[in-house]
Amino acid sequence: MKTKYLSFLLLLLVFSSCSEKELAPISGSLGKPGIVTDVTVEPSAGGATISYKIPNSEDLLAVKCVYTLSDGKENEVMASYYENKLLIQGYNDTLEHTAVLYAVNRAQELSDPVEVKFYPLESPLSKAIKTVRIKADFGGANFSWGNSDKVPLNVELLGPDSLGRMSTLNILTSDIDKNTYSVRGYAPELSKFSMILGDNFNNYSDTISAEVTPLFEEKLDKKKMRVMRLDNDASFAEWGCLDVYMIDDDPLTFGHTPNNALPAALTIDLGCMAKLSRFVMHQRKLNGSTNIYYDHGNPQRMEVYTCDHEPGKDGDWSEWVKIMDCEIVKPSGSPGNTVTDLDKEMADKGHEFSFDLSQPPMRYVRILLTSAWKGTSYVSPAEISFYGENEE
Repeated sequence: MKTKYLSFLLLLLVFSSCSEKELAPISGSLGKPGIVTDVTVEPSAGGATISYKIPNSEDLLAVKCVYTLSDGKENEVMASYYENKLLIQGYNDTLEHTAVLYAVNRAQELSDPVEVKFYPLESPLSKAIKTVRIKADFGGANFSWGNSDKVPLNVELLGPDSLGRMSTLNILTSDIDKNTYSVRGYAPELSKFSMILGDNFNNYSDTISAEVTPLFEEKLDKKKMRVMRLDNDASFAEWGCLDVYMIDDDPLTFGHTPNNALPAALTIDLGCMAKLSRFVMHQRKLNGSTNIYYDHGNPQRMEVYTCDHEPGKDGDWSEWVKIMDCEIVKPSGSPGNTVTDLDKEMADKGHEFSFDLSQPPMRYVRILLTSAWKGTSYVSPAEISFYGENEE
């Protein structure tokens, strides 16, 4: 009988504890919290940092700030009671604005409001808009813009489609300070290109446009090219490969150095003086039937040099002038061994590197491959193509 009685009591305790856990409030009210005091404001780009002293309320949970952006949308940010400041952002003007501060207790009760007036500094978007440039490029137009605050900005690039109608060419997001992007595939005819900048707070620029005439561009004839193999150049003819495989217009053939070859120099005679616009590097795609993009000795970092005369056979580097640093990156930004469909699509197209428009015409190009994916001591590029205008 005692055993049954004890079991019954234990069962009641279990149900009682469950009921209390489910029905009890987060915290009982100890009364409305006091207000924040000693409020100061430090304006920032597109917003402000608001500092304050929290009230002496036993059950204080947080401080909430409510504010309305330029587009009429109400926003709020919260800071825990461990903090004494919060950041508001998202404005795209420098007009006077009002924010309202509330102390919040554990019963979710609000204090009386405290209004704060402030003038945001010029927004990151506004500063970026002032730096936009659209100019003629080989086969199209070049867009450039600055982003000194290094915040995420969204960019829509527009240009004529095959029927001459203005259409979106690309949409991208960048948070770096100096940006440049070229669109290609256009004849040297006067065309209109446009750009729209936006931030993550639904602020947008007007459509920024320019009419430019694309510079003539063609793919240079590889039948005229040759790999020169200077005395201190690497051999790309290992493991059954040939140097010429890197300029044979077949991305499935490739060059391959021996082990311990990096940095590996590759010298190419273009066969003509050319005003170069860009070059495209293709990675080796397959090892047997396995896709090895961004792996297995594919090129990752390289330096580009030029020489204004036929270089000596000894490969003396004093004859060469460095004009570019290049790096093949995954467009997805994925870490480690992860290779996305976007990464593969980019590798299939080839990785493009643009020459500065002020660069004089050249015939001799030297590429120093300094590192390979996965840190191998060998490198295995598949194909290199050059674009520009033959000046002979």
